[in-house]
Amino acid sequence: MSGRHLRSWLALGLSALILVAVVSIAAPGGAQPSGPPVQGRVALDNQSVSVTLLTVPPGAASGPHSGLDPELGIMADGELTGVTAAGREVLAPGCARWLPSLTVHDARNEGPRPLRRWVIILKK
Repeated sequence: MSGRHLRSWLALGLSALILVAVVSIAAPGGAQPSGPPVQGRVALDNQSVSVTLLTVPPGAASGPHSGLDPELGIMADGELTGVTAAGREVLAPGCARWLPSLTVHDARNEGPRPLRRWVIILKK
């Protein structure tokens, strides 16, 4: 995988529902999250960084959105389907993806079991 591709995908984030609720702006059309509710456990939140462990049930999706701040997502369990203008990618445990600020993306759990992922928002 090229460095450019790796950088553009490092942390598909999500952390989508946290971004939508806390530090994101809706994409054109005002897309809304769909499916069962996502649960988040905040591990750290200060002026510089927010670290949240998300549990995403099967069928849940963030809906297209973009975060105001850069985001790193690290998969802990399950599989996440990430969609950006660059395409679609399924992320397994151990995968990490980076999203620059204002990158429109959708995070989906299309698998049969809940997924868990760490979402790290780098605040300005």
